[in-house]
Order: sequence, then structure tokens, then C-alpha cells
Amino acid sequence: MTTPQALVLGIVQALTEFLPVSSSAHLVIIQDYLGFKKPLLLFDVILHAATLGALLVYFRKDIGKIILSLVRLKEKSEEEILNRKIFYFILIGTIPTLALGLFLNQWIKAMFTSVTFTSLMLLVTGTILWISKRRADSERGIEEMKTTDAFLIGIMQGVAIIPGISRSGATISTGLLRGIKKELAFRYSFLLSIPAIIGALGLQLREAFLEQTLPSHPLAWIGGALVAAIIGYISLVIFRKIILGKKLYIFAYYCWTIGTILLIMRIAI
Repeated sequence: MTTPQALVLGIVQALTEFLPVSSSAHLVIIQDYLGFKKPLLLFDVILHAATLGALLVYFRKDIGKIILSLVRLKEKSEEEILNRKIFYFILIGTIPTLALGLFLNQWIKAMFTSVTFTSLMLLVTGTILWISKRRADSERGIEEMKTTDAFLIGIMQGVAIIPGISRSGATISTGLLRGIKKELAFRYSFLLSIPAIIGALGLQLREAFLEQTLPSHPLAWIGGALVAAIIGYISLVIFRKIILGKKLYIFAYYCWTIGTILLIMRIAI
């Protein structure tokens, strides 16, 4: 892999990991058109670790408050109780994510080699985003959020292991359709993603080392990771503003356009 290729993949990962357009889909497509015969598992792990770092930095205050609320279990203030409630909902949402991830994992390699399938799933993501427009004025906060909400959002996060299904798009849209406030849907979606990303990284790292795919140009890989971390953080800032501005549905047009173009190109070829 050359330095320009690594930087391109790093930028693509950063821009698409948090925006509702499916980073896995874009990595499949870009790697295919760059001429890679199979997924670069170890490099994908490094890129995901970089964007995970950006996620942890962005939500450092929320994570700190949750940890403190668990340490101070005797505290009964409203803020502490609500922070513990978020942690409880993260656990609830992680259960279906884990179950679906393990179930779908056996087909993931085949999915990651099919641009046609990934393109179809981008069309599905676009539809999910468009439907969420119907609940742009959601009003339920963490006080009104229920276990059912967390579980359903966790199911959608598990389904998003499929390339082309956007994790953030599926989970945030589900939250909005359940009547959850935009800010909370944004925060819960990404806090819920942290254990899922860590678990996925562990599995990918094991497979990558089994394949013994070591970098021939380590500096290129490091550059790609740094770009992914920096741009990933910026994309989180921008995405929050888009969510609060009730514009999540605009990404539906992007997903439909890219998915349709790629399908036409595949048919033409």
C-alpha cells in the first residue's frame, strides 16, 4: 500500500465512520477500485482504532460522568441517577448487538467482497434515513427513555454490521422514530457504539494477525491513522450540528445516489 492510498482510506474512514453513510461500504468500494484483491484487515483495524480514539476524546466528559456515577453508587442526585441509567441502557443495547454480531459474523467476509450487495444496502440505509424525517421533533429525554428503546436501537446496531447499513444512521433514526430527543439520540448512539467497536476490533485484530498481513510501508499506515483520527473528530462536531438542525434525512440522497451509480456501473461492466 502506498502513502496516497493509505491517506485516501484514512480520509474515507474518518468522513464515513460517524456520518450516516456506512464506513464499511465505502471501504469495500474504495479498496475494490484501488485494486486490492481482499480486505486489508489489519489496516482496517488500525483505522477503526483511530476513529475510536476520536470518539473517546469527543465524549470524554460523558464517559467521565458515567464512570463517576458508578463509583459513587450511594449518590442519589438526579444527575448521578440519570448517568447510571445511560450506562444501564448501554448494557441493554449491547446485548442484541453482540448476539447479531456473532450470528452474522460467519457471512461478513463474503459481504465485504461484494460491491453489488453493499450498494443495495446503501439504498436501504437511505430509506431508513428518509423515514426518520417523520419524527424530526422528537421530545423524549433520558428521563422518559425506556428499556425497549435501548434494546431496539441495539438491534439496529447489530444489523449495521452488514456493509452498507450505516450504524449511526440506523441507530439514530431508530431513536428518533421512538420519539427520543435529537441530542439524546446522538449521544446514546455513539456511547452505545464504544463497546461494540472495541469488541469488533478484538475480533478483527485476531483475524488480521492470523493472516499475518504486516505493513510494507508502516509510515503510510501511521499517516492514514492520524488523518482518520483528526478528521473523525471534526466529522463528529459537524454531524451533531446536522442532527440538531433536523437535517439527518439529507444523507438519504447521498446513499441513494452512490448506491444507484455503483449498481449501474456493475451492471454495465
